[in-house]
Amino acid sequence: MLSDDVNEKLQSIACEKDLPDAIIVTNVPIEVFSVDEQKANFSDLFTQIESDCRFDFLRSFRRVRITFEKPESATAAKLLTQHLSFNGTILKSFFAQKIRLRDASDDGLLKLPPLEKQFLISPPASPPVGWEQSHEMAPVVYEGDEDKPKVVIHPANEEGNIMPNQSMMPKTPRPPSTPRSVRKEYT
Repeated sequence: MLSDDVNEKLQSIACEKDLPDAIIVTNVPIEVFSVDEQKANFSDLFTQIESDCRFDFLRSFRRVRITFEKPESATAAKLLTQHLSFNGTILKSFFAQKIRLRDASDDGLLKLPPLEKQFLISPPASPPVGWEQSHEMAPVVYEGDEDKPKVVIHPANEEGNIMPNQSMMPKTPRPPSTPRSVRKEYT
């Protein structure tokens, strides 16, 4: 049963490009991020495995991502750092998931949307042929019943009896201001 799982995983890996070539080391001591000597000591652990590895120090997460040229180097580095004590802190490491941006069979271009989803979103710039604007009827005024309350609206005068400079609001005078006290200057 265990060998069946291993065989399935081996068959799912098509080529060496599918294997992870980076590891993420967690629980990294904070001194690695701030002291250059500690950073160099930490980097030397991995440059012994492969000299052309790249380090991404993620201080706020207390993690370091190390990218190698070959997946074998990443595996060796993971085995080296798994449960390693560095400056009194036990390091933990795991493989970084490989991100495939596109399929090998894909030409790298976006695919067109399906044909059933193609429709206009905005209305046309001009009205369709034969369209005419409808004319609305004048409003119907219902006078109401004598025994029920009603709302009466009186239109404004078109002659403009009230001048703009005339105001119906009373003006309130401003209260008298009180004199301010003089500040004493201390020298």
